[in-house]
Amino acid sequence: MTVIDFEALLNSLFDIVHVTDAEGKTIYCSEKYEDFFGVSPKEMVGRNIEDFYKLGYFKPTITMRVIRERKRVHTIQTTFQNRKLFVVGTPIFDCNGTFIGVVNTSTDITNQEKLQNELNEVKNLGTLYFEEIAKFTNEKKEEAPFIYRSSVMEKIVEMAKRLAQVDSTVILLGESGVGKGILAKYIHQNSTRRNQPFVQINCGAIPSTLLESELFGYERGAFTGADKEGKVGLFEKADGGTLFLDEIGELSLNLQVKLLNALQEKTITRLGGSTPKKIDIRLIAATNKNLKKMVEQGEFREDLYYRIHVIPLEIPPLRERPEEIPLLVRYFLDFYSRKYCLNKQLSDKCYHILERYHWPGNVRELENVIERLVVISNGDIITSEQIPSYINNPLHCQNKLRLYDLMPVSDAFEEVEKQLLQRAYDLYKTTTKVAEVLGISQPTVSRKLKKYGIH
Repeated sequence: MTVIDFEALLNSLFDIVHVTDAEGKTIYCSEKYEDFFGVSPKEMVGRNIEDFYKLGYFKPTITMRVIRERKRVHTIQTTFQNRKLFVVGTPIFDCNGTFIGVVNTSTDITNQEKLQNELNEVKNLGTLYFEEIAKFTNEKKEEAPFIYRSSVMEKIVEMAKRLAQVDSTVILLGESGVGKGILAKYIHQNSTRRNQPFVQINCGAIPSTLLESELFGYERGAFTGADKEGKVGLFEKADGGTLFLDEIGELSLNLQVKLLNALQEKTITRLGGSTPKKIDIRLIAATNKNLKKMVEQGEFREDLYYRIHVIPLEIPPLRERPEEIPLLVRYFLDFYSRKYCLNKQLSDKCYHILERYHWPGNVRELENVIERLVVISNGDIITSEQIPSYINNPLHCQNKLRLYDLMPVSDAFEEVEKQLLQRAYDLYKTTTKVAEVLGISQPTVSRKLKKYGIH
């Protein structure tokens, strides 16, 4: 029986192979490793891969991502010799399902013409290569994906796929920032209406006096200041497609009546008009409020509640699906790095800090924090010191405020005010919403953000 020399076999491969244990310590690397990375296999074996990353032999790191996420990941890596490598990191599990290490395979793609030839030959990796080339060359941005990993989100997405095949009204429930808007788009994009308009409006972001004209439109001369040509409302713009009413619990009782009539009669009448117009829409609504309780308190019409509460779909808060935090962090980090033409990476300590934070603002807060870190951090590596203090300090997260020493009451008030403004701005991004949440005027918010250098 012929005995196979597996080490000789690995060394004969065109790709570079690097193997570590579950802690990132090098077990094996190809003889060609030195040609590409400038460090010999003998020097690598027994040492943690992160040691060489910190010395600048390559960036970004991929092994620790695989160890952290326990799934196959891929990236384009740059060596200190300025070579570009397409790297695929794959987790290794034993027969009992225990994670025991990582295998990285690296392919030289410094010459993109060479990469294109290899794409035609290596069909199994073609899709991955094209994804990475698109990122690397900043090609046209595609629609943001619906990122999930937890079993509870898998069930929700599976339900969303089924709901996409029918026109039943769906109401998405969950805390602010959990991703209700993205799920609404996901349902639309998987429906038979995918090639028709998807029209979205935040019912809480527009004053009720203006919201009616936005929804239903108006005829010429309908009111003082109206456009002389009139205006098409969102119902008409969504005709044939999907209308997504976010924060539907913010609608006034008067508008609730008109919305109910439009949904039941499948017609709308513009302000100042008298001729009803037929509409064909699929309605998706969303709220972070308890509409049933609002009905009991007389703040929401019972008939409208039952009209829109056909199929409720609740998205859990991010703190209840922490396994998705690293995936979201990586996605937003890559997205905003490309958007601002930067090459930002997070240290492993940053990942640990972000994973243990409870994210009361959910995915929206996480996205805003990552964008902020990408924009304001110095250098390519974002360190834990640059993470906002309310996230970095667990005790501060629990106690909300931090005062390390005695100080004048006026200074303490300023510290509290600054922290409240920073937190609200990280969550909502607009001075109007910050003003509403904190109970102060919008001009006051703008002035104080400028005062404290918050942006």
